[in-house]
Amino acid sequence: MRFRFYVLLCLFAIVIIIWTVYLFSIQVFDPLNLDYYRQIRYKPSKEILIPTRGSILDSKGNLFVSSVAYYQTDIDRKQVSQWAAKLKIQLEEAYRIISNAFARNSSLTETQVFDKLTQNKALNSIQISNRIKESELEDLIQYFDKNKLPGLIYTFSSLKRIYSRGITAARLLGSVKESTSEYDPNDPVNSIYKLTGLNGLEATYDKELAGQYGWREAIYDANHNRVPYPDLHEKKPVSGLNMWLTIDSSIQDVVEEALAEGLQQYGAKNAAAVVMNANTGKIYAMAGVSAEDYYEDPGFVRVKSNIPVSFLFEPGSTMKPFTALTALENNMISSRETFASGARKVGGREIKDTHKYGPLTARGVISKSSNVGISIIGDRVGKKRLYDKLIDLGFGQKTGLNLSGESSGIFHKLENWDGYTLHSITFGYAISVTAVQLAAAYSVVANGGNYVKPYIVESFRDETGTIVESFEPKVIRKVVSKASADTLKSYLQSVVEDGTASHIRLNYMTMGGKTGTAQKKIEGHSGYAPGKYTGNFVGFFPVEKPEIVIVVVYDEPYIGYRFGGLCAAPTFQKIVEKTLFLPSCNILPKNKRMQQVTTLTPHVIGLTTYAAISLLKQNGLNYKIESHDSSNIVVDQYPKPNVSLDKFHPIVLVTGKEVKKDDANPRLGIMPNLVGLTLRKAHQISSHNKIKIKIQGVGIVRKQSIMAGTRITPGNTCIIDAHL
Repeated sequence: MRFRFYVLLCLFAIVIIIWTVYLFSIQVFDPLNLDYYRQIRYKPSKEILIPTRGSILDSKGNLFVSSVAYYQTDIDRKQVSQWAAKLKIQLEEAYRIISNAFARNSSLTETQVFDKLTQNKALNSIQISNRIKESELEDLIQYFDKNKLPGLIYTFSSLKRIYSRGITAARLLGSVKESTSEYDPNDPVNSIYKLTGLNGLEATYDKELAGQYGWREAIYDANHNRVPYPDLHEKKPVSGLNMWLTIDSSIQDVVEEALAEGLQQYGAKNAAAVVMNANTGKIYAMAGVSAEDYYEDPGFVRVKSNIPVSFLFEPGSTMKPFTALTALENNMISSRETFASGARKVGGREIKDTHKYGPLTARGVISKSSNVGISIIGDRVGKKRLYDKLIDLGFGQKTGLNLSGESSGIFHKLENWDGYTLHSITFGYAISVTAVQLAAAYSVVANGGNYVKPYIVESFRDETGTIVESFEPKVIRKVVSKASADTLKSYLQSVVEDGTASHIRLNYMTMGGKTGTAQKKIEGHSGYAPGKYTGNFVGFFPVEKPEIVIVVVYDEPYIGYRFGGLCAAPTFQKIVEKTLFLPSCNILPKNKRMQQVTTLTPHVIGLTTYAAISLLKQNGLNYKIESHDSSNIVVDQYPKPNVSLDKFHPIVLVTGKEVKKDDANPRLGIMPNLVGLTLRKAHQISSHNKIKIKIQGVGIVRKQSIMAGTRITPGNTCIIDAHL
């Protein structure tokens, strides 16, 4: 008995010794490397926190571009199963509760979520969606916490840029691309999600818009739930700065609408326009469009080149004023002196004018756009003076806009000029420019001789709206005296008053400008392409104290519209008129604006067709005749009498045999015809008649819910549909 006791005691002693040695070795020597796994278990992982990319806004705070964050949401079905067992409910019922939670707090339907949860019988985690918005995620988290629902797992998925105004300013704004890059060389699995500017303003100011990444430490249990743990560190992300532009979205809409109409009418390959403040350098609108832009995917349009700063063209006659300006500054020409026109031979080259004018003063050389006259003035100026002045005017160099893809143009160094270069440049050949370069150069003339730096970014602001960085007007240099600039302004006014652009003259606003036409060069060759031209027009207003300079360019218009005066000048006129009548524009007084844009339709019902037409012509109104028979009595008219109407909108006359009694006298409270008008004009007319309108779409009014001529009462609401 005693023996067995000692044997058992020895066995226990041996076991205790072995166990003690084992535990000692585990604790001290760690032969199984358990400390490594313990450190992994309690070592916090570092999560990268993605900043929100900054928004882009116009000068009035209207959104052009913003960002929305999307998250991936998963459901751990094992947790849901355990929760269902605890509540003693069927797993399918638990899935329906989870599905209902998603349907209540996101754009997903209950059926969509339930189908995901039940697509197989596995009890693993399953992705529900990777397109849950941040606001939806917050609602989901609160709902799951409040109702103690299990299994919700969420991680950052992506950022998406939202372009609030469609393809408006698409090429200017540019686009972004998604990418990932490794942030830990020892852990290639982990990566940082990036939204990087690809082109346009998105690329130019990518650093300012991108923001700064943050991070946080976290410890998760086996169910991927965060474990509360002391002393975890975190650095919050810093959102990108919001970029406020000098662009006025109302003017941008006007410009793009005018270019879209011009592309269709003139059949041009591309069109561009720049609207710039002549005194400050602020860019109010910058647009470059192609006909196919309106049919292609907006994302593809945004990656195209920004035409006003990248498209190079020989400007033609819009360069002539700068030769005259150089001569004026050096007192080489006088107001009474005349210059020959028609044709001139210089060496082996003949210079011709498109028309025969006889002797022309310097003013006439510009207003009639004489190649011969300007080449004679160029001879007086000489190569060196002209070269230096064109450099001062910004040609052959970037404007300082700092826009992605901006070209410096083509302007050969003086030592590379041949015997033809001087004369060629005087009438706009042998030099290639961008639309924004022309705008900056003409601003020198408009503002009295100063080259002001064009700029398109007004400020950068943080999330609270605090201005972090702002940009102010900057005069780079004095180019010419005010006297020389003012003299040339009068020359350019004569272009619109009685020169090559007299057809765009307005009786309520003084304008100056210059038409330009140039044959296009063959790419890669020295010659010119037959039948291919660039037409452009540069103008400013009002002449007395110019505020705005506008450049319009059409690339390869139909041959019948190849001259800048036939394509670009009318578009310039449209932009000027519509800009002047914007509520925010103060150049033209409000009362004068209203007088110019609208008139009351006269009462012509009951008159003979001849008398009605005479009355309409007397009031400067357009008309169309719809005859029901051969009678010559006006039996109806649209719009009805005493309706406020755009002066350029035609009045439709209906002729017949007999006038209805009710139509013999003017009727008040009649719905005007808004179809064919711009939204601005439709709003003005409806306001004048105390009609409420509800606008759907943008562009030109195509439909109205209340038929024109319908009797209405003040306060009636008319729904109007508009599109380009």
